[in-house]
Amino acid sequence: MDREAEVERLGQSDRHIATAEQHITKQRLLLDNLRADGHDTKVAEEMLTGFEHNLKTLLEHRELILKTIEQIDNRLA
Repeated sequence: MDREAEVERLGQSDRHIATAEQHITKQRLLLDNLRADGHDTKVAEEMLTGFEHNLKTLLEHRELILKTIEQIDNRLA
């Protein structure tokens, strides 16, 4: 395993997580506005749930990358 490649994957993962968090924030604001205006929010709520699920998956993937880096470091020690 290549530690440098894993560190790059970690950076990419962090960027994806930041983007996902931004989408969630925007979707929550949209939901608030829709509710305030009395609109149906079912689809927007479903989208938020999907965004949150994706974030959970991204966070789990990040943890796997961290474990891989830790395993590489342990072999090098």
